[in-house]
Amino acid sequence: KERAAMFEREDVKDFVTRMRTCIKEKRALSNVGLTIPTVWMPMIRQVAEETSKLMKYVTVRNVQGISRQNIMGEIPEAYWDEMCASLKELDLAFYNMEMDGFKVSGFFAVCNAILEDSDVNLASEFVTAIGRAIGKALDKAILYGKNIKMPMGIVTSLMKNTAPETYPATGRKWEDLSTSHVITGAAASGTKLFQDIVLKSGVIDNEYDTSEITWIMNKKTHTKLISESIGVNSAAAIVAGGANATMPILGGDIVELKFIPEDTIVFGYLKNYILVERSGTSISQSEHVRFVEDQTVFRGTARYDGDLSIREAFAIYGIGKAPVTTAPLFAGESAPEPEQTEGK
Repeated sequence: KERAAMFEREDVKDFVTRMRTCIKEKRALSNVGLTIPTVWMPMIRQVAEETSKLMKYVTVRNVQGISRQNIMGEIPEAYWDEMCASLKELDLAFYNMEMDGFKVSGFFAVCNAILEDSDVNLASEFVTAIGRAIGKALDKAILYGKNIKMPMGIVTSLMKNTAPETYPATGRKWEDLSTSHVITGAAASGTKLFQDIVLKSGVIDNEYDTSEITWIMNKKTHTKLISESIGVNSAAAIVAGGANATMPILGGDIVELKFIPEDTIVFGYLKNYILVERSGTSISQSEHVRFVEDQTVFRGTARYDGDLSIREAFAIYGIGKAPVTTAPLFAGESAPEPEQTEGK
């Protein structure tokens, strides 16, 4: 009933009709983007969240326009006194985070037969395509975003020894964490490896979040931890390799992302990462229909920004060596040309 009611809405009908016009008339709609009906936004967000492995751990806020987020500093300790004594003021500090909006976008091709079929199939195709593309891009930005036309990433922020030029004057004091929170792990195995991880993970600050640490790594690194945990005990290996994998000894979910370098672990209290989502996700049709493939190309866009509210709540660990902190390539980027050796 809810689905049927959704497709009876005038805004949804108009959106679907205008999309079909692209197919029937084989032309663009005067280069005008179509704003996706509000009723479909939760569907796109759901697919993005299902595709993204990190969105469920960070703090997501929906805002409009340039936003200034208030964040609370360290909670002060209350005073003990006589029962009838006057109350003493607590020093409760607030700081600002300024959030903009950057476009995450791409195009996808939909078979004309589906577009000419039912409204349900049409909706399913582009909602899935947009949601999955956004989810994958968000994961990479949360970790390695460059803070230029995209969010600030956790690794990027930790490696900066000075505040960005756009950092607000009313923000928290910027500390150089590029040494203290970028950790070279001991060359150890089995019990000693996990002892080292336990000891050095204590560098992150837990004054702001009561949830468990989230550990982010690639599959090879995860597999290595499973292997090494066998030297601790079989139960630890089962925990590390289970369906809902958790870090042996310390606890906390293990999240696999293939673009993280081997033997590098990004970890922290992820609720201290703020991801803001703008309204206004839109879709537009290409001027050039793929006649041979019998497809029509559509472009989907959304707007996000993100940053660390408490930078001390995150760290990077390298197993037996310094962690790799070089950002992976983002969509549209190409690897730098190798330097030419003189005389060759």
